[in-house]
Amino acid sequence: MSRFTGMRHLAFRSGVAAMMVALGSLLSGCPEEGTKCSEGLTVCGTTCVDIASAADNCGACGATCGDGQMCVEGACRACTAGVCTYDVVATCFNTGQVVAVQGNSGAKGPNIQVGDRPFTAAPMQDVLLVVDAAKKLREARIADFATLPEAPSTGDAPNHVLVNDPYAYVINSLSNTLLVFERKAQPGTLTEGTRFPQGLQLESVASFDFGANANPFAAVQLGSELWVTLYGNLLGDVSAGSKVARVNVANPRQPALLSQVPLPSGDSLQPFPGSNPIPTPTGIVVHRGQLYAALNNADPNTFAPGGPGMVARISPDGTNVTYLSLGERCLNAGWLASVGSKLVVSCAGKSIYDANFNLVAVESSALALLDEQDAVVDVYPIECPAASGSTCALPSAGRFAVVGNQILLGDNNAGRIFVVEVSGSELVGKRTLEPQKPQPILACPSDSGFSLVGDVVALP
Repeated sequence: MSRFTGMRHLAFRSGVAAMMVALGSLLSGCPEEGTKCSEGLTVCGTTCVDIASAADNCGACGATCGDGQMCVEGACRACTAGVCTYDVVATCFNTGQVVAVQGNSGAKGPNIQVGDRPFTAAPMQDVLLVVDAAKKLREARIADFATLPEAPSTGDAPNHVLVNDPYAYVINSLSNTLLVFERKAQPGTLTEGTRFPQGLQLESVASFDFGANANPFAAVQLGSELWVTLYGNLLGDVSAGSKVARVNVANPRQPALLSQVPLPSGDSLQPFPGSNPIPTPTGIVVHRGQLYAALNNADPNTFAPGGPGMVARISPDGTNVTYLSLGERCLNAGWLASVGSKLVVSCAGKSIYDANFNLVAVESSALALLDEQDAVVDVYPIECPAASGSTCALPSAGRFAVVGNQILLGDNNAGRIFVVEVSGSELVGKRTLEPQKPQPILACPSDSGFSLVGDVVALP
């Protein structure tokens, strides 16, 4: 189980507010006077900065790249192919920032404060929607991530935002709700990088309750239906979860439950000896006309993986569920996306934490590649080199975005983005921890060590 998922389960006892406050005080990314930054970071003023990629502190504190330039390996260089754009935006949960990243060059824009511990994001028009721990739906200009003057409220523990303009759907895990927002503002004249200088004027138009202990996790839209994974409360009534809900949003102002698709337990989950896992679905995607949901396959007694990583393939009418095993090299499946006709799944791995929630061991964190027949054709481990010892911060694969044939993968533990390429039936590391390879992009530096990349979202 990933560190954030584990702490989310602990939060079910006392509510998200207490958890978020405690987490913020424990993991604050702002260094106090006299403290030192972690390896690879430099103190500029009162902030820890990666001067290898920060456009406003490029190579040295205060060295700012000019127009038409990006900071790459500590030097200001002309933008790639003459275009000063980035591939993805990452949310930095611990430091309260968002940051844009380019996969091929490794270039990274400045880390910009948006909200209070942002977790997930999605673009709408030329505005980035950012959902944070303060239960707010923030808006920022995609051009420079400057915050716009709106922040409607969400529910408790917002975990996913899905946009189908003019609507935005927010999944709230601890409130067990789906909130529907509608954009009221019309695009105007481009002003300071946006056609919405006063915000999108998002109005909450509907709410749908999945019921106690359902703990909805993520959503995808197929036609006029939202398919929502129900994780379940591992500290409460687990029977309310391990399902996928079909919600009719033909009229987004009146969402209505069509059905709940139960996911089988028992031997179909290929339990490890002594384990009794339940499906615990997480990410979900439409792929080749069917629904695919990643399964933690977690044992509710230990929160650890109780069987191999799994994916549930569900027919569009919800009548047929088939399990696809990822094998024991890819445990705790969490997120997935199409890369052409193939499917990629990220697995956070089996993690062990000390009393202070520091990650001390992780095994079988990986990316898995499934071909057109849904067979696993490659598994790429996300791990430290064998001889690195304590010098390598342990990685745990989280959410990711796909740009072309590249996967930009967020790290649940050390604020990095790994770049892995799909080449035929192989996964090829481009920016990873392999020796002699370019290192992952340090998207979310934090002097505290632990840094969660909450989400990675492709930019339009």
